[in-house]
Amino acid sequence: MRDGGKKVRDALIAAHRHSITAASGIAGDIPSLIACAFQRHFDEQIPRRSRMLTTFNAFIHEQVSQYARKDANFLESLIATLSEIPPLEPSAQALLDRARSILTSGPPLSMNVELADGEELPVAMHTLNQGAVWACLVGGGANPDLEDRVLQGAQDEEPHTTRMHDKIRNALAPEAKCLWFLCRKFFFTFNVAEKDGECYQHAWSYIFYHHRMYMGRLFMLDTTKHTALTRARMPRALEVYSDDLTRIARTPKGLWGWGDSGHGQLGFKSSKVAPTRLTFPACAEVAELEASLPPWEKHWMVTGVSLICDRTFILSSVGTVMAGGHPEWYVGPVVEENRPLFHPVAVPAGFVPDHIMHVGLINATTVILSMGDRQMISGGNYCGQLGLGHHSMMAGFEDLPYRVDRIMTSVDSVMSSVLSFNIFLSGRQLLFAGKVPIHVSNSGLLPGKRRDDKCLTPTPLRFPERVKGFWCCDFLIVWGTKGVTHYCQHGDLAMVPIEATALRNNPLRFRDSTGQWFKVGDSDGVAKLAKCKAPKRWHDITPVDVDPTPQSQTS
Repeated sequence: MRDGGKKVRDALIAAHRHSITAASGIAGDIPSLIACAFQRHFDEQIPRRSRMLTTFNAFIHEQVSQYARKDANFLESLIATLSEIPPLEPSAQALLDRARSILTSGPPLSMNVELADGEELPVAMHTLNQGAVWACLVGGGANPDLEDRVLQGAQDEEPHTTRMHDKIRNALAPEAKCLWFLCRKFFFTFNVAEKDGECYQHAWSYIFYHHRMYMGRLFMLDTTKHTALTRARMPRALEVYSDDLTRIARTPKGLWGWGDSGHGQLGFKSSKVAPTRLTFPACAEVAELEASLPPWEKHWMVTGVSLICDRTFILSSVGTVMAGGHPEWYVGPVVEENRPLFHPVAVPAGFVPDHIMHVGLINATTVILSMGDRQMISGGNYCGQLGLGHHSMMAGFEDLPYRVDRIMTSVDSVMSSVLSFNIFLSGRQLLFAGKVPIHVSNSGLLPGKRRDDKCLTPTPLRFPERVKGFWCCDFLIVWGTKGVTHYCQHGDLAMVPIEATALRNNPLRFRDSTGQWFKVGDSDGVAKLAKCKAPKRWHDITPVDVDPTPQSQTS
């Protein structure tokens, strides 16, 4: 090596070691810039001190750095050292010049940059808006799940599916979290996206789906086909509707759907759908409305979307359309080859719903459409659970002869696919319709009704005192009164001496008004309670204000 080369080499090594202490309190990582300049110029890594000497130097630096940062001579000496280094290879010299610029003028800021009159922000990634920065980083592999909530949620839902867990770990690698800390703007963007963005995930058997969205940019992870968070190829989403395996996004370019459409719930049949524009070839008025809107204002067509299990209802200003399971219940007779398409629901002319209530599963769905005070109902009715006075199969919507404020029946298990009753909240009373299950007959809330009896018209549940909370599924009914929660599970009636606000089945647990959870033990009318940990998932007991029934008070 020539003397000149050795002089440059020694000067860079000395400057690097000097910078570790002198520039420790300055943003911009001066030591790394000098080390990279050395590597560019000599095509080798800068020599490092022994591990023991490095550890000792770090200890001494920790003890004296607070004084070193106050001593301007340290920086002046480093600046002088860098200035005396002979010219380097161009790419190496650029790095050295940047280090010198940071020492003399300060590092470039990624946020809160003060601009002179007429000055513009530089063209750089950190000067993009937050949505673009977030999308660039996530698209480039940054892991936005700093606390590993996605993996934890999947383990909670499917604890034994380890292959799925491994795919999530590989897709959301821990080392990819560091990209958010490259500059203040990146970390600020991460925090704003966590606060204002949204995410959704669902795990079932070996299938896991997760998406995150911020400022319309949506990234998804489906472990059956993705190895990383992947940008959804569609216009920016304004709103996303999700149900287990199917998703629909409202965008300025119309509605887009993806996931499962095995029952035609996206307007066509397919088991694995990439984001696809939804169309309405069998809905003339809706298709005409959408076509009349400007290219980037198609979202104004939609006033509401309800996506549950295997069927979709879309509300618009010209009417409601439906696609999915059992379309004949809602739209009337359907030609078989057109069965998967969206169809207008069968309602009287001029009835344009502004609200929808939609609950249930494949064979146990109830749908109520409202236009102001007028309500119409349809769905599975093989046990008279719609409360219309008959148990005939529906072929469109019928006017409700009673007011419904909320459908109270919960779908809690696979058995609910054959749920044969409904409970409706109507003002200050709860109405039962359909076939009476054992937990309702044994609850005493339907005097004179036995198991498997049918209530074809809505029949009030009779309570001896005011009810403050209510919950019911296909095997459990719960109602809360002052200081007490009553329940009947699989036909066994009991109560607990707390006002429960939430519950979890298998085993039965309740949460009281303070947030404490209790496991329910053996009961002889009054169940024994033992404090327990909060379950990972639970059902909230719906607050209600139901009057005691006069007949119950006098009986």
